[in-house]
Amino acid sequence: MLTTFSHRRLILMTLGLAYIALGMLGALPAVSLIQLASNTHVSLEVAGSMFTVSSIGGMLGIIGSGSLIRSIKPKYLLMLGLFFLGSGSLTIGLTSSFPVLLLGQMAVGVAFGFIDISLNTIATLAFQEQLASNLATIHGLFSLGALLGPLILAFGLQFFTSLELSYFVGVGITAITMPLVLLQQLPELARQAKDVQQKRAENRELRNVLSQRFLWLMVLQLSISSAAQMGFRSWIVTAVSQSAEISLAQAAPVATAFFLGMTAGQFGGALVLRLGWLSERNLLYTALVGGAFWSVITAIFPGQVLIAYAASVLVGCFYGPLYPCIMAITSRRFVHVISAVSSMLIISTDASTVVVPATMGLLIPTLGINWVMTIPALCCVVVLLPMMLANRMQRQDQTDHHDG
Repeated sequence: MLTTFSHRRLILMTLGLAYIALGMLGALPAVSLIQLASNTHVSLEVAGSMFTVSSIGGMLGIIGSGSLIRSIKPKYLLMLGLFFLGSGSLTIGLTSSFPVLLLGQMAVGVAFGFIDISLNTIATLAFQEQLASNLATIHGLFSLGALLGPLILAFGLQFFTSLELSYFVGVGITAITMPLVLLQQLPELARQAKDVQQKRAENRELRNVLSQRFLWLMVLQLSISSAAQMGFRSWIVTAVSQSAEISLAQAAPVATAFFLGMTAGQFGGALVLRLGWLSERNLLYTALVGGAFWSVITAIFPGQVLIAYAASVLVGCFYGPLYPCIMAITSRRFVHVISAVSSMLIISTDASTVVVPATMGLLIPTLGINWVMTIPALCCVVVLLPMMLANRMQRQDQTDHHDG
């Protein structure tokens, strides 16, 4: 029989595999867009609409999972998400019909919503004591998957002239993960109350949670810091290409440098927390200050290719711990309503990561690429205010608790 420690390690490995698959299969449509457009006989502009469809699917998945997770176990919701991820990705890789491609992309978007909510719920219930370090590890594996996907795609196209190979590898990982999820005893939420009075009590509790300023301060932190990350990675290649006057092909690896930094930052943040070198609070302050500083350096020197590459790695390193740490602090505080809180956090993140990159694009003709690239740094600075307020509230709550 598995010990508690080994059981938790197995849960962590299983969730990590799920996120490796999600990272790989989530990254592949963007990097294979040209080939997908050719396979389905549409222009690049038309093919690009599949990302909008995926975003819509993601929102539907988040809303749907928030309703389903009280009716079914989180592990079954995770399996359902993995099924949608595998079947949708297989459809994308094999189809020659653009409408079918859109259906596949919709399924992948829904999978993101299901997997994010169920995985965060399972992780929160299983790893409350070391939630931040374990979430950082899991998100590091997502970034690793996002790095491996394009590499496997390039390998398949170069040596086998096969687009499908990279999709098959990602789908294979989902196929391995699903029975691992099924066979394990994973943590689950308390059953939804059937009694009318109990349901009313639960609704009152949820309304009480939603009225807490601490929750909204954490929502602000997560949405703005995620917007900084998405804004930087969306425009860094364009900034380097335009400023250094080099081709997109030559500038594109700067995005890989950023993801390498993200992966290192997430694994490094997990290690720092596990060894007790920094508290979650101090790690977040360090990450925000470092992220703001190196974002500014990148904005000042985008035309200096070596500086831009090195700074992008460091920006990624400092941005890496932000999402898992903020998510962990919030999830641990509201574990009794974790599904609703997770849905709220992820929806706010999705909204901000759509708005900020689009706004940056609109401002480029007016401000120029250098000034626009300072917006991620500004986001990091802005996050400091709600973070300080939330930390003050936490300290006050702890003082009140000790006094009581």
